[in-house]
Amino acid sequence: LREIFELRHMQTDPNWSNFLYDPQTKVLNLIDFGASRTFPESFATEYLKMVVACANRDEQGVIDSSVKLGFLTGDESAQMLSSHVAAGFEVGIPFAEVGISTSESPHEVFGGVHDFKMTKGIAKSVSKHGKVMIDERLCPPPEEAYSLHRKLSGTFLACMKLNAHVPCRGLLLDTYQRVVLSEEDGARAAAATA
Repeated sequence: LREIFELRHMQTDPNWSNFLYDPQTKVLNLIDFGASRTFPESFATEYLKMVVACANRDEQGVIDSSVKLGFLTGDESAQMLSSHVAAGFEVGIPFAEVGISTSESPHEVFGGVHDFKMTKGIAKSVSKHGKVMIDERLCPPPEEAYSLHRKLSGTFLACMKLNAHVPCRGLLLDTYQRVVLSEEDGARAAAATA
């Protein structure tokens, strides 16, 4: 989260060989920056708003952010919008307050910590919306999405493989507080003094 939303610079190749674990310090080090890229602040901030909307199951928030980011034009069919939002809700489950999915594979949050072992069916849950999203998409996703989604998918897969327990919701809300709310507070303060 910090890479994309705060630094706005991300290593986008989540290959296992790009990490080195130091057992003495118990620190995981990223060692290959060949696939790094910088994201525009406007894209990163709006994408963060979309992730929060997905986690909060805020349908209109997902649609609004998706239009601003260029995932949608605003002229999509009701079926396309429904599939797009449903896929976003599935991917947002690890960040949800209550991580229970409507799909056949349950996701669980214990004490604010997401159990990625329970997320192993997420690809199947999202792919059931794929045909509609391919057939009815009116525009290609924004260029930034390809490398970002490769990294996010790889990170989810790594967490699943490791059966990780991650406080995703808390990390997301902390990031949102630092990036979006502090930015909005700064803009209000600047407007008040102008």
